[in-house]
Amino acid sequence: MIPTDFRFPFSRRPMAGCVLTALITVALIPAALAGADDARAEDPNQPVEPDVVHEYPITDSDRDHWAYQPLIIPRPPDRTSLAARVREPSELPDAWLESEIDRFVLEELLDRSLRPLPEADRLTLLRRLHFDLIGLPPTTEEIDRFLKDDSPGAYERLVARLLASPEYGHRWSQHWLDLARFAETDGFEHDKVRPDAWRYRQWLIDALNEDMPYDRFVRLQLAGDLTENEDDVIATTFCLAGPDMPDLNEQDLRRHDKLNEITGTVGEVLLGLQMACAQCHDHKYDPISQADFYRLRAIFEPAIAPLKRDAPIRHLVSQPSPPPARLYHRGELDHPGPEVRPRPPRIASLGPPATASSAEKSERRFDRGDPRAHFADWLFESDNPLTARVIANRVWQHHFGRSLADNPNDFGVIADGPSHPELLDHLACRLRDGGWSLKRLHREIVCSAVYRQAGDREPDDPEVANAVRHNREVDPDNRHYSRYPRRRLEGELIRDAMLAVSGELDVRQGGPSVMPPLPSELTETLLKGQWKAAVARADHVRRSIYLFARRNLRYPIFEAFDRPDAGAVCGRRDQSTTPIQSLLMLNSELTFDAASHLRDRLIREALCLPEATLTGSPERTSSTRERLIELLYLITLSRPPSQEESRPLVEYLGERPDGRVDDALLTLAIAMLNSNEFLYVD
Repeated sequence: MIPTDFRFPFSRRPMAGCVLTALITVALIPAALAGADDARAEDPNQPVEPDVVHEYPITDSDRDHWAYQPLIIPRPPDRTSLAARVREPSELPDAWLESEIDRFVLEELLDRSLRPLPEADRLTLLRRLHFDLIGLPPTTEEIDRFLKDDSPGAYERLVARLLASPEYGHRWSQHWLDLARFAETDGFEHDKVRPDAWRYRQWLIDALNEDMPYDRFVRLQLAGDLTENEDDVIATTFCLAGPDMPDLNEQDLRRHDKLNEITGTVGEVLLGLQMACAQCHDHKYDPISQADFYRLRAIFEPAIAPLKRDAPIRHLVSQPSPPPARLYHRGELDHPGPEVRPRPPRIASLGPPATASSAEKSERRFDRGDPRAHFADWLFESDNPLTARVIANRVWQHHFGRSLADNPNDFGVIADGPSHPELLDHLACRLRDGGWSLKRLHREIVCSAVYRQAGDREPDDPEVANAVRHNREVDPDNRHYSRYPRRRLEGELIRDAMLAVSGELDVRQGGPSVMPPLPSELTETLLKGQWKAAVARADHVRRSIYLFARRNLRYPIFEAFDRPDAGAVCGRRDQSTTPIQSLLMLNSELTFDAASHLRDRLIREALCLPEATLTGSPERTSSTRERLIELLYLITLSRPPSQEESRPLVEYLGERPDGRVDDALLTLAIAMLNSNEFLYVD
């Protein structure tokens, strides 16, 4: 039998495949057995050297990985050199040489004989920006305002308005809630409600709207209970937002599992490290030992006091004299190992300070006071290359549908490296050196030429259409951003957009979550009283961020369109295409209600009729029908229809034998809400 403290030499290195791993393993077993004079049987009750931590040292080879390299401001490609590489000056829009972001992207495009595309039209940019920054379609008034502003800087002023909007926090908080595995119930069998969970969501919205610097944003979520402001404690819900089982008989096991879950979440969300893989054994590929996992866990152990059955864990607290932290063999609570001191992962720092005394001093700070405060400081020190890279990668991902480093939660050796490593470091440095302002980073990204370029849709210009086809052929996955990626809206945005265009969306800010009505076949799957629909109609049409987040039952349109189940960190949502999505969009009560109110809005605005006159319908005059179709497109798709689109729809409205258009207009409204152009952003 192999000694339990034996480690295969290749355990941290990627293999060519499972077969190779198996062959090496079989080859090593006889040697391991032959040299294991002091080997013990794999009896968990007989640990070898229980007070000694066995782990590999961090080597220079480990530190050669791109993610652990020092974060140094990269030098952008030279403008003149890039311009000289373009065969025809007309093929290079001027804007591509202005922004440093664009020069990094342009160099990659030219290396692959790809041509940057010109800027998208103004209405496409308007809709793109609105969904990206605030999660709502532009109103007809906003469309008119933007089109009439032809003065220099109109686009930049639009960006500033959207970033200053309170709706910005509602849009971007959902991305962080996915990372925080947020829900307002415990999960598991009883799925009990956490009455104050919504306060964390509101804290998050407010923090993002205020552009709270990212370093403080993270510090409060790790150690908000240690500040002088009592309200900051709600931010620590981030650590505790995952599933829990308060009714578990073994409360020590519950605490053990919760600490492991916090450790894995912090490593994944903030450092891009798969720490959870090391709770039972050394990481198979990355230089993360089991001791690294439990040292990181030791940072949070004083914050979780002994638990009581059926008592929720509301916030982190600071225990004055916590029990010593330990490593647990195979991750099992009943097999404690040696004591460990609170420390960050060894690989996440660039190396020890210059002298042994300074190294010892740096480490010992975690032994004084609350280690969470020291860990929060360490995350943002200059010799930590991961924190800034990870969040910059996430921000880019949500603007382009894919991140520069393809797996936003894993910067390890198995995950693909960044497609544009210097661009990633540029963004990380700009964030760090810009006071950790996320809004400033958003502004730089969305004002770049690569963000503003046209998408997959082929324009009328034959030369540009050829460039689009060429880029699509050479860069089919758009890995090099040779065009703006078409992206489907998330379920929350689809619902909000439907309510917005219907004129029904309630944009009140703040307050507890609300429960809209659900079909009886869904509520019957819950325990009695677990879903009480709000009485007020206005609560049924609030923004999706305010809908009650139950762990064991997701709102139907959210579940159909791939909302995560809040059981674990979600850094990138799935993008499925299923028949259920089409059936739900065509037949749900949500769609029918939105389409009905959209029809009434069209009639009201097309004829400027007061509410009281809506019992009748407009006659089928040609000008009225054309105005209705024009408004339908403008409201739902943020653009006027072409003649080819408008003509058959105007004729369709005129085919009603009684001259009325109510039913026909309702059919068109439903069709428009189901169109690809409504569900996707170009």
